Amino acid sequence: MSDDSIEVRIQAIEDRIAIDDLVSTYCLAIDERDLDRFLSLFTDDAVLRHEDGVMRLEGLPAIREYYTQRFAGYGVTFHTPHSRIVEFVTSDEAAGVVTGHAEMSQDGELVVAAIRYTDRYREVEGRWLFAERVLGFWYYMKASELPRGFADGRRKHYRGQRFPAELPESLRTYQTWH
Repeated sequence: MSDDSIEVRIQAIEDRIAIDDLVSTYCLAIDERDLDRFLSLFTDDAVLRHEDGVMRLEGLPAIREYYTQRFAGYGVTFHTPHSRIVEFVTSDEAAGVVTGHAEMSQDGELVVAAIRYTDRYREVEGRWLFAERVLGFWYYMKASELPRGFADGRRKHYRGQRFPAELPESLRTYQTWH
């Protein structure tokens, strides 16, 4: 934004706070199993996917179907957003990166995950929503496996299988050091 007027600057602050609230509400809606609230956070044509291609959902009907099943299979969960970086592309579009953690009860075990969300946000009728949310993982495994599994490149443990983690290995800046 090149206009430095006080109105533009205040609007940018308000938009940033609204996006922060969007990110936090995403976590609360998952943990509270509030499917309607969760779905209200996405544009009609939203894309929600994993960086590794294991999951790709396009549009609210696909997101609803997936999370209806997913919510039913979850035990207790606790999602926590950490750092947030937002860049405004236009007055009604922004891009962001959010880091976070999740603690989840699955099959009587504590599963922990470190996640990086790469987001595109769009303002629709005065509300900031997710237009795209891409999940990349540093790790996803049982807490009991974390002490040994953290240093392994195959840090995503799903249903007895181990998969390579996307982060930080996929980052060009990280690759220059390793």
